[in-house]
Amino acid sequence: MNSRAFLMILTIGIVLFLSLPVLSLPASAENERESDLMDMSLEQLMDVEISVASKKNESLYEAPGIVNTVSAQDIELFGDRNLLQLMQRQPSVYTRGSYMYPHNLASFRGDMPTHLDLHTLILLNGRPIRESGFGGTNFPVYLAFPLEGLDSVELIRGPGSALYGTNAFTGIVNLKSRSIPEQHDMQVSVKGGSYGYYDTTLSTDGRQGTLGYSTTGRIYGQDGYTYGLTDGLGAYNQRNDRQRSVSGTTHLEYGRFSLDMFAVDIEAFHVGVLPFWSVPDHTFGIKKFFGNAGYRLALREHMDLELNLTYNLQENRFAGFPTGRVGLNSSDLLAEATLFMDPLDNLSLILGYLWEYQMNYQGGGEATVAEYDLHPQSAYIQGDYRVSDAVKLIAGTQWNESGHGFSDFVSRTGMIIQTARHWGVKLLRGEAFRAPFALETDVYDLPVLVGNSALKPETITTYDAQLFYQNEKTSAAITYFHNAIQNLIIPDTSVSPPSFKNGGEQTFDGVELEAKH
Repeated sequence: MNSRAFLMILTIGIVLFLSLPVLSLPASAENERESDLMDMSLEQLMDVEISVASKKNESLYEAPGIVNTVSAQDIELFGDRNLLQLMQRQPSVYTRGSYMYPHNLASFRGDMPTHLDLHTLILLNGRPIRESGFGGTNFPVYLAFPLEGLDSVELIRGPGSALYGTNAFTGIVNLKSRSIPEQHDMQVSVKGGSYGYYDTTLSTDGRQGTLGYSTTGRIYGQDGYTYGLTDGLGAYNQRNDRQRSVSGTTHLEYGRFSLDMFAVDIEAFHVGVLPFWSVPDHTFGIKKFFGNAGYRLALREHMDLELNLTYNLQENRFAGFPTGRVGLNSSDLLAEATLFMDPLDNLSLILGYLWEYQMNYQGGGEATVAEYDLHPQSAYIQGDYRVSDAVKLIAGTQWNESGHGFSDFVSRTGMIIQTARHWGVKLLRGEAFRAPFALETDVYDLPVLVGNSALKPETITTYDAQLFYQNEKTSAAITYFHNAIQNLIIPDTSVSPPSFKNGGEQTFDGVELEAKH
């Protein structure tokens, strides 16, 4: 039995096992929830708490970031089939691809530097889904994550490294698992369409005593449209944009303990590492596993400690290379401790420390990336102080050490003013960084590319000014932003073979207008 079939059977088995207590399939709980949401005013919906901006629950317009949310009801209303479609509907977010990864890029505010999705960080319930090898192959999540397993999606347009570290550069996407009901429930969804599209999802959730569970499995694929181009050698050809995937996600709660998992095995079309049709196979495959175990305990009144152990595994299968030829199978472990405290009535603080263990391993064949064993670490603090009912101040900083010998600080500051019942202003300044990844620092033995271990992280400084308005039926905001990027990692063709260097700068200015009625 191959690993793809095993993953599919395991995912469906877990879903079926957890659904055993379901003697019937009542829809009343879901119908009641939808009815309650329809009865809520837009002002109440805007007050639904988010957690991505400060690692704690707060209202949308009090969060220190330019944030918008997409609910499960929105996903169903618009018929989104994957995260890429969902994100295409969001203000100032653009999804694109390239010959290497046709569906891999989510550009926030026009920032799209390479084939890889290096400047967007994906979180699952606040924990990072990222890998140290390529640094930005996010298309398995964009295409295959089962949306039926989500309660909402939170998106930050702007930096988040002060709390989340590398890759939280110009955008953050936080996937929030479906809320666990008291009553057992199971749902099956079967879809089909043109271009050979099929999509089958099985979800179940509920509680067994003190154990709460929510799990979803998905089998998805399509033959896709015809992708044609003239390659670097002048040859024209075309292939179907074929995709196949098996994926599953699980969220468990047991007292103060929580467990989140996401696994996917996906194969997708690409032209090749270089755009040549002469490559015999035009398939790029990834096996990805994410797991996080969390525990939160109350140390004393107004003081909680949260402990998280996060694991990310990624195995890559390149077209045109024997198994393991590229040698960028990464295995990354992250341990983090976060202290939440309210020392004063109007003051809230978050302090944290994290340590990572990053390594790669070979899957057989000849490796082209040197074995690495890195230990990045960081410490952060963020606080918000309510000066009055109308004014809140925010400040935070993170010290980070990349594992390559470079260390730095990033910071964020801000002020949120709500002087009238329906009007408010956000004034924010934030910094972020993107650490170099193994393909940029440790690749060797490729005739077209070598790494540079002396690379420094890319950095960005962002200024946001937002005026927002909300009442019972209408929500609107206008935002001005300015991004200044430094130390961009760019190709260095002055050496042979080509390598990488820090040498680029970019600035972005823009205005975002959004409204709901």
